Amino acid sequence: MRAAILVGMDAKTTSGPRSRGVLGTGMPAWLLLGLVALGLPRTVLADLGIVVPESSLLYYVLALGPFAVWFAVAAIRRTPTPIRDHLVTGALYGLSLVVVHEALWNVGSASIGHQPPQGAVGLAERFSSPLLRELVPHAYSLAIAMMIGLGVGVTAAVVAAVAARVRVLRER
Repeated sequence: MRAAILVGMDAKTTSGPRSRGVLGTGMPAWLLLGLVALGLPRTVLADLGIVVPESSLLYYVLALGPFAVWFAVAAIRRTPTPIRDHLVTGALYGLSLVVVHEALWNVGSASIGHQPPQGAVGLAERFSSPLLRELVPHAYSLAIAMMIGLGVGVTAAVVAAVAARVRVLRER
């Protein structure tokens, strides 16, 4: 029990193989994929220029709503592996952002491919090779997407670990 408390788990959720979900997490596939999918509408709509970033209430609902759900799941759901669960979810979310950005790179005039971040453009301009000038914005986009996904995953993991610790202390 002491080891469970030290890593932010409670003894009631440290059961064996039944507690395993997808990719070594304690989450069922539907929950893991559902959390990842919640953030995709904002990404798709923003990349296509349908919802302009930071332009309306709809954008903020699409941008912040999924994270509110993530943090609620992190705080409420009992799991034997709170940190792993949310780090894996964050990594998958980051990968989903990469896939969406790459798929929409050259779609329409408002897509991220037609309007890459200014930092990516500036960095790409430093290279003389046309190939590198083309690859740098893609790599930049990949790195930012993964940092966003993992950042959200780390934040949700902390929320989940703290919530697990609080539950353990309350149940004493």
